[in-house]
Amino acid sequence: MGLEFLARVRHTSTWLGGVIALMAATYVSPMLGLAFAAGALWSLVNLQLLERLVVGITGPARGAPDGVRRIGFAAIGMLLLFAAGGVLLTLLSPAALVAGFVLPLAVIVVKAGTQVLLGSRAWRGLVTHRWRAGIAALALATVTWFALGALTNAGGQPAGTPAGTTVSEQKHGAPTEAHGDATAEPEGEASKESKSEGFTNIIALVTGAFPHASWAHFLEHYEVLVFSLLVALVLLFVAFRASRDPQLVPSGLQNGVEMVVEALSDFIISILGPKNGPRFVPFLGTLFIYILSMNLFGLIPFMHSPTASLNVTVALALTVFVYVQFIGFKELGPLGWLDHMLGSPRDLTGWLLAPLMLPIHILGELAKPISLSCRLFGNIFGEDMLLVAFATLGVTMLPFKQLPFGVPMHAIFFPLALLGSALQALVFTVLSSIYILLMLPHEPHDEHGHEGDAQHAH
Repeated sequence: MGLEFLARVRHTSTWLGGVIALMAATYVSPMLGLAFAAGALWSLVNLQLLERLVVGITGPARGAPDGVRRIGFAAIGMLLLFAAGGVLLTLLSPAALVAGFVLPLAVIVVKAGTQVLLGSRAWRGLVTHRWRAGIAALALATVTWFALGALTNAGGQPAGTPAGTTVSEQKHGAPTEAHGDATAEPEGEASKESKSEGFTNIIALVTGAFPHASWAHFLEHYEVLVFSLLVALVLLFVAFRASRDPQLVPSGLQNGVEMVVEALSDFIISILGPKNGPRFVPFLGTLFIYILSMNLFGLIPFMHSPTASLNVTVALALTVFVYVQFIGFKELGPLGWLDHMLGSPRDLTGWLLAPLMLPIHILGELAKPISLSCRLFGNIFGEDMLLVAFATLGVTMLPFKQLPFGVPMHAIFFPLALLGSALQALVFTVLSSIYILLMLPHEPHDEHGHEGDAQHAH
């Protein structure tokens, strides 16, 4: 055992404590989950400092300056840790802090007991016999099933409810009180509940943990903007790491980024042509990667897809709209842009239809950002609501099936969400490319045809 055993204890406690803290923050209260996580972290840091202290005292370098320095740092760290523990006891729930602190100790006991059990003769006799192992597993599953059912029924019984009386019977037995409570409920809470939609994200947890902090309300108000900037920072970090030390023969992250850039460049050039395509690859390629990243960001636990909000999709669509009109003025000039809006009249029929073509073209240009933003928003928002609906359905099966956890029914729709996110980013980029292509000056085909015929004749 030794240090390897303690390392395994830390890893197990970290994962188990994180899962329990997230479940407590989601299903009980954010403050309770935060207190449990703080207690578990306090205990893990304490174990790490104790390990350093013991190694510094009993290790081979105990008399060396390095060993003395390690002992001093460990002692100072433990003093600071105890001071931090006192502050946490005044701010958070003591019961949750103690539960989190006990978790690594419980993992140590369980792991030690498991090693003793696995090395015993009784365990070897049980696992080497097929029928004995099967009967033991069946018995353990049966006991666990009934125990979890009893815990679920006990947890679902509210305090003060008479034994043998269900929650629905108690509610129907006192309709006046229920009605009075409903009418006394503030409208703000009801509107807040009806407003909540989608999975709980990290900003919602922080706001629930610090309900009176002004910075928490600022984050809640600009939630979509915060997640959009976070995605942009992640992409900037990836681009910086991939281009920091470029190699002639790329590998790893540089190779992956270059593959994506090359594929996007070839795809955009195939739409705009080799003459105009390379100029617009940076804009359109960045647009695709940014939209795809924002679409997929909501699939990460406790994150949110910024494109599930009209604020972001309208901003993206308006950016494309302004850029397309800028390209039209730059490439065609003001008169050329007006000629394009009039339908490029070159004969009497064209000039007669020009007063009709101008409003049609202007309305068409104005409708483009509306269609771009609503299409992207509707699809991503619909994907999120589909995942939320089936996740809620899986959670509702917890008391029905007497399960200790919900059934992850939304997981079967992850491939659909991945496909839909990529498809919507591709559609947005393709339509933007086509809008740019339609605004670029078109070369007369007749002249090219005559030149081709002349070259062919020569």
